[in-house]
Amino acid sequence: MYKNQLQEFAQRTCINLPSYSSIREGPDHAPRFKVKVNFDGEFFESPKFCSTLRQAEHAAAEVALKTLSQRGPSRALATRVLVFPYILNSFLSVVISIQFIFISSIEMYSFNMGVEGWNF
Repeated sequence: MYKNQLQEFAQRTCINLPSYSSIREGPDHAPRFKVKVNFDGEFFESPKFCSTLRQAEHAAAEVALKTLSQRGPSRALATRVLVFPYILNSFLSVVISIQFIFISSIEMYSFNMGVEGWNF
């Protein structure tokens, strides 16, 4: 559950997806796992060793989500969220301009070719 929430948060905020690294200790019949999650260059560690890798990953993701929610959005995150709409708007303006020029060219060409003897 926490891994999914952390991944969705990363996707919503245009951050690279979290990556997990684990430490395994103990005998083969009773392994224990501790995990660190890298989220946008910050590392968050599971608070204790867990009996399964999945539990340890969820524990690390939980720590990351709780820490990030208490801290609030970072400056880099706020910049991404605030600047992205302006970049998208600029991009769409350029695309619309190009489409207008292209359509105008086709209409002018069609007009010039449509009536014999009328060449502009």
